[in-house]
Amino acid sequence: MKRLYLYIIGFFSLMNLPIGAQEYKIYQFTKNNIPQIDGDVRDWECVPASYAITEKALKEDEGKHAHPNPETLQVSVKVGWCAETQRLYFLYEAYDNYWRFSENSLNTDIFEVVVDGDCSGGPFIDRFHPTAPKDVWQAWFKFHGCHAQNYHIFTPPHGRDWCMLWGPQVWLKHAPYADYACHYDFEEGEEGKLVLEFYITPFDHADADGPEFSHPTLLEEGNEIGLCWAIIDWDDNLTSKDGFWNLSEEHTMYGNASYLKKFKLMPVQP
Repeated sequence: MKRLYLYIIGFFSLMNLPIGAQEYKIYQFTKNNIPQIDGDVRDWECVPASYAITEKALKEDEGKHAHPNPETLQVSVKVGWCAETQRLYFLYEAYDNYWRFSENSLNTDIFEVVVDGDCSGGPFIDRFHPTAPKDVWQAWFKFHGCHAQNYHIFTPPHGRDWCMLWGPQVWLKHAPYADYACHYDFEEGEEGKLVLEFYITPFDHADADGPEFSHPTLLEEGNEIGLCWAIIDWDDNLTSKDGFWNLSEEHTMYGNASYLKKFKLMPVQP
């Protein structure tokens, strides 16, 4: 028995994974089977269930809930990539007992995604700039969202506006760098299921002056990227959100890429 225990400990040490830790993987699509951004989940049937990350992996880090309650919020996220397109693809499926989205503000249901393509880590929003009080505009235009990017994705979209790209690089949320499709059949305040499909393009340096001054991430098989998300859930309380459900253990992952999870770009499956 002791020998078996030592073998298990040694195995996880070699894998560089603590016992009980989850391995985060990004499924590789070939050029011929990349998802069409139309909200049709059948494009994702080839992705094994082991790639799905549900509400069970999330923590409500504002102290409002001790554990996820599937009766009020259920989520499933799958992430894919393609070497030919150099894009990250997402399938976000969510059930909520109360959807809030008609107000054109950030006080609505949001899927917040943060990506650090080269795992460089460190702060990347203006308020975390070391000299932000002195260099307000420099922190915004030359620092915020440059080496890592934050997308506040409205669920559902606010009219034709599908997300707030947090930073001056607004070109990042438009084609050919991003696109989306969303399906739902509920009204404000109702319960129901939402399907969101989208892609984004990670950049090692995203410049406020445009893509011609920027450097996209080179996505290569076997590499890791920094990635994380949070579900910001609003119900009928107009002044306080119901929960901030975070994949990271650190609330400020939204502005510090060192707190993101590492996701591995997987090879094509047989």
